[in-house]
Amino acid sequence: MKIILRILPTISKDTLQALIDKLLNSGLESTQDLKYVTQEDIADLLPAIQLRKLLEAFKKETEVVSLDLQILPSPTPQVSSPSVLPCSSASSGLSNQESSSSENCGPSSQIKKTWPETFQIPWTAMPMDIRSALADGKRPSPAARRQMVRVLADEMRKYELYPTRGQCVTVCRNIIRQYPQSFADLRDNGQVLGNGYTSLLIQIKNRIENLNRTTSFRQHRSSSDGLKRGPTDTYGCTRFQPDLPPEETDETIEQKRQRLEEIYHRDGINGVEKAEVKQLMETTFCLQRQQINILPAPTIADLKQQWPYLFTQKGLHAHFELLTDIKVMRALELAMEECGRAIMEFFSNKPSNADVRAVISLRPDLELSLCVIQLLMAHFSETQEGLILFANASSTAADVERTLELPATPRLILLGEKPGSYINKWMISFEGQVICESIQPSFLSGLAAVFSIIYNFNVEYQVEAACTLEFIQRLDA
Repeated sequence: MKIILRILPTISKDTLQALIDKLLNSGLESTQDLKYVTQEDIADLLPAIQLRKLLEAFKKETEVVSLDLQILPSPTPQVSSPSVLPCSSASSGLSNQESSSSENCGPSSQIKKTWPETFQIPWTAMPMDIRSALADGKRPSPAARRQMVRVLADEMRKYELYPTRGQCVTVCRNIIRQYPQSFADLRDNGQVLGNGYTSLLIQIKNRIENLNRTTSFRQHRSSSDGLKRGPTDTYGCTRFQPDLPPEETDETIEQKRQRLEEIYHRDGINGVEKAEVKQLMETTFCLQRQQINILPAPTIADLKQQWPYLFTQKGLHAHFELLTDIKVMRALELAMEECGRAIMEFFSNKPSNADVRAVISLRPDLELSLCVIQLLMAHFSETQEGLILFANASSTAADVERTLELPATPRLILLGEKPGSYINKWMISFEGQVICESIQPSFLSGLAAVFSIIYNFNVEYQVEAACTLEFIQRLDA
């Protein structure tokens, strides 16, 4: 990459990335391989003059490396060993000047490899299913492969927190070369599809991006129950910690917060429909973010006491929109309109496991979005309880808190006559308590509230549903 930028400093980022991808996909592994690049290999990416300049630079680069690798024999007769010697074997009879020259030849006597080229896959740390598959030359299960990707991503980030695509390509290519039967992308007839590592590369890049989502702002904070919360990132956020509006002061913003409390004590939850409440919530958004992001993190119960209207469906959606410039409900509706049927058809034609087949058999009774989520969770071998709980249609929030074991991480609780039947309403639980109840009896509106809570309160995706939530997030992107 440095060679290309040195010769073509005005090259666009897109062309540069396309050029790097083309070279890597053609089998380029080291600087020495640059001499094998021909005009036909990259003719479709560069104008003729730029192409010639780059090829000439590639040729010179490999010539320089070849010269650097040559260590001439010492003229001193005391050195009787072969003409090419490691620097450490130079005879003590050399003069000081010669010794100094010999000692300095080390760096030019070898090409320093990058960490992806020398990266050791931690196979011993992999799940037993992976090791068994490798030993038998078989393909691991999707769940085992995802575990492997997690281990790989963690190990790679020890070398570089934000590995580039090219670095990930090198690691993936080495894995595929070592175990093509287990990890290569294959056609139905068993032939390798393309370069063989595309799907593994996508999995690793997605995992690394999601991990960096939780570290790019500052280290996460933890509440007393161990739930990771706090200003973990600015991923997708346009107003993570905004300043005060120009016409406001700390005192006036606090007065507006108190006014919201007064309205709530007088009108209750229905006050959220008032235009005054909407305006006050927008004006005090900066204070809401300040209190959410503070260290140590306040409990959800404390935040709810300070901002009761934030914990309504309308309040959650409005805060999410101010935070990200995205209308969460509309984004999910569009995602389901564009991809929901396709996902259903895919799994109907190619069910990946018995759980997927079970969901498919129930689909006439399910809302499309609920069916899609259940299919994804079944495919990713994630238990439904990692995201969704069910309760009786007549249950109150107190009933739910008393009868269900509510975890610390967010859960969407669907109320109906039976699991999978028509949804009368939904609730959201967080930190072991119900914090929001629906005004729309649809699964998709509940899912929108879950995403709002995760983003609004800086919460990591719960492990039990992380793959499904990441997948849906990318549909909305």
